[in-house]
Formats: sequence, C-alpha cells, structure tokens
Amino acid sequence: MNSKLLSIVGALSITAFSAAQACEINARVSVVGNEFPAIQTVGAGAAACTGAEVSTNLTADHQKINVPGMQGNPAEYTSAIVANSSIVALMNEDVIRPLDDLVAKHGGDLQSSQLIKINGKIMAVAFMANAQHLMYRKDVLADLGISVPKTYEEMLAAAEKIRSSGKMQNPVGGAYAAGWNLAQEFNNMFLGYGGSHFEAGTANPSVNSEAGIN
Repeated sequence: MNSKLLSIVGALSITAFSAAQACEINARVSVVGNEFPAIQTVGAGAAACTGAEVSTNLTADHQKINVPGMQGNPAEYTSAIVANSSIVALMNEDVIRPLDDLVAKHGGDLQSSQLIKINGKIMAVAFMANAQHLMYRKDVLADLGISVPKTYEEMLAAAEKIRSSGKMQNPVGGAYAAGWNLAQEFNNMFLGYGGSHFEAGTANPSVNSEAGIN
C-alpha cells in the first residue's frame, strides 16, 4: 500500500483532545464515522484546524462505506472513527496503519488506557466509552413481593412472575431495534457465562458452546 494513503483510525480523537489549541495541518483530512453528537464534536474539532481541507462523512451507514472508501488511490477517506467491532474489517483489509509515531509526536496528553494496541502497535486511540444501564420498576416488584434480581436467572424468574400476574405481557425489554445493540448484549451475556469467542491459541470460533447456548 501507498503509505500516504493509509487511513488512520482514531487520529481525529487526537485532534479533538487538542482542539482548544491552534491546529495547523498541511494535508487533506477526510473522516468517515458514525453519526451522533459525540462524534460530531470530534469532527468539528478537526474542521477547526487550518492549512488544508477537512471534510467529514458521519452516517449510520459508515460500516458499509469505510472499507471501500479507504481502498482507493487516493483514498476517499483518510481517517475513520470506529468501534471495537468495526475496526476489525479495516485491519483485515490492511487499510489502516499504526499510530505510534503520531502518538509520540502529538499524544502527550493521552492516557495509556486510551491507546488501543494490537500486537504491540497502537492501532486506535479511544476517546469515549458506551455505558449500559439496567433499570427496574421498584413499584411493580414491591406490589408482587419480588426481591430485586441480582443475577440474570433471577431477572428471568422475576419477569415470569410479573407476566403471570397479568401486570405486563413483556416484562423485559431493551433498545435493540438497531440490531447491533442485540449483538452487543449477546456478547455481554456470552462473556458473563464464561464463554470465549475463540478456541485457545487459535482463530477457530467457539461460540457454539454451553455459554453460547445459555
């Protein structure tokens, strides 16, 4: 690959951390990523730099366009804002490069926990994390004399009691319409049951296991 066309995952997060300072660049920056306020802020921080063109394409369809958009010569996108899952496709296609030199030069304010390393090389810089919440209706549990569940099994048992009482047909719900949310919840439960996505020391999948079934 032409080193000038290697896309840099997380490079804009470095820019965002120094957005309050003067930012001068001398090469085109074109960013692809998901579309929501936190990432819009990162894009705006990059756009505040002077000296060269900065453009962003923030869209819910980013995973459909980031790989082909980085394979051209010149590449349509020079940088990608990714999640744990979406960086894999970029690495498999060899369209991103390590950030060690950029972090050494510009990342003095970064914490070591932000540096996402693969095989000892910095392949991305983390700038945010998602938080998941589990909430319950205290009044419903109290009405039915149900203790607050402390395990997944207890939650399912409580849900069955609530359904049997006639209070709710669907006692357990979540924001899973987007699709990836449900996949993420599967990963949470799978790992919580002690599962491992791959057989030890291999790339052989091991999801079809007791943990996966549970």
